Amino acid sequence: MSEQPDRPAQPEDRPDGRPAGQPPAGPRQPQRSGWRALWLGGIALLTSFFFYPLGLVLGIAALVVGVRARRAARASAGSAPGAVPGIVLGSVGLAFSVLSVSLTVFLWSELSGYQNCLGTANTATDEQTCQDEYYPKIEDKLGLPAGSMEEYGDLL
Repeated sequence: MSEQPDRPAQPEDRPDGRPAGQPPAGPRQPQRSGWRALWLGGIALLTSFFFYPLGLVLGIAALVVGVRARRAARASAGSAPGAVPGIVLGSVGLAFSVLSVSLTVFLWSELSGYQNCLGTANTATDEQTCQDEYYPKIEDKLGLPAGSMEEYGDLL
């Protein structure tokens, strides 16, 4: 029996149609990363209002993924759709999250005292007593006019 030497696969024999000796065609990574950055940025913005620690992490992730997608697209002369909006949404979500974290740290003693007071309140009168005690403290610390917390106190 004679063995025939293996012949290299012809381009039409290969599933991706590339000639022999060429590196495999990589995935369209900049495009996928661009869309990933957009999703991360949108979710970061959304969660920055409801659960700001997650918004903080996702905002940073959106920035990193978006910037890497733009660099990869620029290096391969391709495009990264969604990368720029992802960077913008991630930045806005990150800014809101940082603001929320900063405000929480700044008002920690007042907010924790208010929450503890509400936790022990049994009646609406007790809740009003908590508001009467802690709203002026928060207003003083933030430099707000007296009585201004009455409008936005339900957000706490």
